[in-house]
Amino acid sequence: MGSDPSFFDRFSPNIYNARMDYLCCPQCRASVNIPEGGTTVSCESCNAVFPLVDGFIDFVDSRALEEFAQWQKDIYEGEVESQHIPYHMAPDAAKRHIEYCVRIAREHGPLVPCWLGMDFREATDSLEPRQGELVLDVGCNTGVILAVMREIYGTVGVGVDFSRAAVGIATACSPEGNLFFSADALRLPFQDETFDMAVSYSVLEHVSDQARMVSEMARVLRPGGRLLIHTTCRRDRWTWHWWQRIMSQGRYGLGLDDQAGHDRKIFLEPAELAHLLMKSGLSRVETLVVHTMYTLMFDETFPGFFIRLLAFPRLIRPVRRLLDTADALPNSLGYGNEFLATAWK
Repeated sequence: MGSDPSFFDRFSPNIYNARMDYLCCPQCRASVNIPEGGTTVSCESCNAVFPLVDGFIDFVDSRALEEFAQWQKDIYEGEVESQHIPYHMAPDAAKRHIEYCVRIAREHGPLVPCWLGMDFREATDSLEPRQGELVLDVGCNTGVILAVMREIYGTVGVGVDFSRAAVGIATACSPEGNLFFSADALRLPFQDETFDMAVSYSVLEHVSDQARMVSEMARVLRPGGRLLIHTTCRRDRWTWHWWQRIMSQGRYGLGLDDQAGHDRKIFLEPAELAHLLMKSGLSRVETLVVHTMYTLMFDETFPGFFIRLLAFPRLIRPVRRLLDTADALPNSLGYGNEFLATAWK
């Protein structure tokens, strides 16, 4: 998609001036009515009503959430105790984090400032994002990835997350032109064939019906659209987290992700996600195991190492090759803490 003015006209800071004809009711997929000056959005078919809050539309029907989904939502709204402290619980810190990530990406390349961010960048590059393309981020949190993609590729972002607090921060802090909605990943409020790209980072392992989330992402892609998913891997033997569980006799749980909405029983393996992608009508499916042992260990235990290394750009590639070589054997056997999957429609 090109960058003609009519395309960008639909992305205005004023929600009532934005052309959002790609929106639909997440319950019946009929068109929605956005009355100027109103406080709600209504479905033209089933009469469902969705509130306008803090500059965005909330499409999440909490009454329809199953117990697992509600648990996830409560964690990311700060309603239940967790080791995970969401960025959106501290708005000033969230804004600084977004600006920091954008600066690091602009100056050094990674989509997020860590070793894993290098993998993210290479996988995203392989999908050839172009200026002006419309990108959906499912589970966008505070909109960091879309802000970085706008800086690097010139794409226009639409983010969804079912945390009102996170979407509120994204709406307030992300670059002008990106839009955000509170929505369920299993019921996306978008018409078929809307987006040029759809991405999702560290979200699939938090939903109970992963096949439905994948099919929803595929549904809203245009023909020729591209998809990228990053998720936690069930086949995680020989990884940093596996060794920590062994050494702690199981008390360690899932490392820094322990109690942050994870249920190991629903984690996927690369082949399983590849099957879901192909079943959803996508092709050119590829998977890549990442963050197995040493990159994961350095990101979690010595997070400042990567940042300090950025001051010596000539060392980044050699050090990364060293870490990747050290992880080569378990990766070749399909063992990894996480993996990336890409596909085309």
